[in-house]
Amino acid sequence: MKVIEAIRRELEPLNREVEKALKPSREALLRFVQNQLYIVPHDLKALSVAMAKAREPDEYRFVKLLVDGDYAALDTLWGLAGELGVSFNWDAVDPAAVAYTHFLSWLAIHGTAGDLAVAMTVNLPVWGRNCVALAEWARRNGVRNTKFMDLFAGPYDELEALAEPIAERYLDWGRYRFVARAIQHYELEFWRAVSGAGPPGIQPPRTLSSLKTRS
Repeated sequence: MKVIEAIRRELEPLNREVEKALKPSREALLRFVQNQLYIVPHDLKALSVAMAKAREPDEYRFVKLLVDGDYAALDTLWGLAGELGVSFNWDAVDPAAVAYTHFLSWLAIHGTAGDLAVAMTVNLPVWGRNCVALAEWARRNGVRNTKFMDLFAGPYDELEALAEPIAERYLDWGRYRFVARAIQHYELEFWRAVSGAGPPGIQPPRTLSSLKTRS
């Protein structure tokens, strides 16, 4: 069995929890955007640092795909934030929601190229499925600019094809299991945070007061 496939199977119960954690609502969408305005720029910088770990052509290509993806996502995130009337605010950043990006920074500094390959390929499809669900809810409720979420719909075939030989090159089952379990726990915390109570005192912008919600 391939490395990525084996680890993904071990994560199935946790990944189901991640998918169930999303509870779409107007407030969840606002918290999603508020925290992504912190996460995406920091993810992009962490992945840029991770490029220094690349040694083989497939490793450069793998990290470049990740960097390009986050760079494209950042521009679309600003568009979504503009439509919703949301701007970056330190008071709106939930530490539980942004723990993921801090772990990605740890990976960029302390991890191997194999660690990054495992973490990203087990994480992105799960993240993407929740993004698709949130985008569908947003469109039903009058939000036009959902490209940020749509970008993560996949498929991730090229990324996974690159990741498998990289993971095998640096094979360390103990590290890989920890890295995969950790990043998915942080993913779960993100969706729980944006779907639950936001930081004290954070109120939805007035520009969304007219957004009619439909389940």
